[in-house]
Amino acid sequence: MHFPNMSFRRFCTSLVLLVAPVMLQAQQELMLHAMPEVWHSTSTNPAFFPEDKTFVIGLPGIGLDAAHSGNITYNDIFIKEADRTRINFSGALGQLDPLNTVSFDQRIETVSLGLRLPGKFWLQAGHANRLSGTVTYPKTLPAMIWDGNAQYIGQTVNIALQSDISNWNEWSVGLAKQLGKLQLGFRAKLLTGTGSLLTDNNRQTANVTTSDDIYQLTLETNYAFYSSSLISAFDTSGYGFDIKVGELGGKAFSTNTGYGFDLGAQYQINDRITVDLSLLDLGGKITWKENANYFASEGEYQYDGVTLPGSDIINGSDSLDFSTKLDTLNDIFKFQKTAQEFETSLPFRGYLGGRYALTKRLTLGLSLFMQKRSEEKATTAVGASIRWMPIKMLSLGAMYSINDRSAANLGFQVGIKPGPVQVYFASDNIINAFSLKSNPAVNLRAGLALVF
Repeated sequence: MHFPNMSFRRFCTSLVLLVAPVMLQAQQELMLHAMPEVWHSTSTNPAFFPEDKTFVIGLPGIGLDAAHSGNITYNDIFIKEADRTRINFSGALGQLDPLNTVSFDQRIETVSLGLRLPGKFWLQAGHANRLSGTVTYPKTLPAMIWDGNAQYIGQTVNIALQSDISNWNEWSVGLAKQLGKLQLGFRAKLLTGTGSLLTDNNRQTANVTTSDDIYQLTLETNYAFYSSSLISAFDTSGYGFDIKVGELGGKAFSTNTGYGFDLGAQYQINDRITVDLSLLDLGGKITWKENANYFASEGEYQYDGVTLPGSDIINGSDSLDFSTKLDTLNDIFKFQKTAQEFETSLPFRGYLGGRYALTKRLTLGLSLFMQKRSEEKATTAVGASIRWMPIKMLSLGAMYSINDRSAANLGFQVGIKPGPVQVYFASDNIINAFSLKSNPAVNLRAGLALVF
C-alpha cells in the first residue's frame, strides 16, 4: 500500500472512522404519527392533543432514524475479536457504491408540558435536543486506505467527503385551537446550536494522483468547510487536527441561535374519518457564532510514496482511537483557519395522514412523510397501518411502509396506559430496531408521559 507519510494516512483513516460510527447514531416516525393519542406525537403535528385530557407532563422520549446507502453495516467494518475490536474493510468495500451517503436524525425530548385551556384552546411547551445530518463520501476514500493507492497508479481520484451535520437544543411553545371539527396548531421554536460541521459546496476538490514512476503522490486541493465546536484547530505544533465533539453539548444556551416554526391541522370529516397535515421546521435556520471558523486548503503538494499495509495502519502499533489528536495534518493539507460566522438550515419535514375507524377499537391509517434538506433531493415514505385497542389501557399496531431505501418495512407499536402513566414503543422497521449493528438502517421511538 502506497502512502506519502504517516500523517496523510492518519487523516484518511480518521475520515472513515468519523463516518462509520454515525451509521448507528441517529426523523421519519411514521408509526408515531399514526398514534395521535400518544403525547409525544405532538412533535409530528402541533394540532395533536390527547383526547379528553386536561394536563400532560411529557417525560423523556427518544427518536432515532439513521441509514447508510447500500447494504453496508457496522458489523461489516468493526470485527470483534476476543477483547478488542478490529477494523476490516475487505468485505465492506464490495458493498459500497461509487458515492455513499450516511443520514441520521436523532431527537431526545427531555421535558414538555401540555395544558387544555377554556375556549377549546390548548397550550404546549417543551425542550428537545436534536442531531441531524448527512455525510457523503466516495468509495475511493476507504478503498485507498485499505487496499492502497497502487490500484490507482496513473489515475487521479477525488477523496473529498461532504458533510452537513448540526446538533442543537430546541425550546418550543405552541398554541392550538379547536374550531368545530377542525383543529389548528402553531408552534414557535428557539434554536440554540451546540455543534456543526458544514462543507463548502463550492470547494469540494481533494484529488490524489499516484505517479506510475516512483509512486509519488500529488495532492491537489480546493477544499473547505465550516465548523463550530466540532473541529477546533489546525496547527503545526504537534496537535494538528483537534476533534472536539460536543464541546457545547452540556450548554442549554449559546450564541448560536435561530428560529423555526411548525404548523398543523386535523379535521374530522365524520365519526369514522379523520385527516391531518403538518409542516415542520418552516424557516428553520441557525447562525453559528460561537467557536465558528472556516478551514480552507488550496494548492498542489507532492509526497514520496512508501509501502504500508492498510491493516497495520488501522489496527497495528499505530492504531487510532477517537480521542487521538491527528498530529501534523496541517503539514499535508495546509488548512488555513479563519474566524467566520456561517448559517445552516434545518431539514424541512411534512406529514399527511388519515385514519378510518372500523370499530371503536380497530383503526386503519395512512401516513405520508417528506423531508427536504437544503442541498439534497427530498426523501419520502408512505405507510399503511392498523391499530387495535383490546382493552382501554393497551394499544397494539402494525404498519407496512415504503421509503427511499426499501419497499419492505414492517413496523410495530405498543402503548400502555396504567392510570395516568403513558408508555410507548414504536418502530417503522421492527427487525432493524433490535439489531442495530447488523443492518444498514435503524428506526425507533420510545417515550414516557403523565396524562391527566
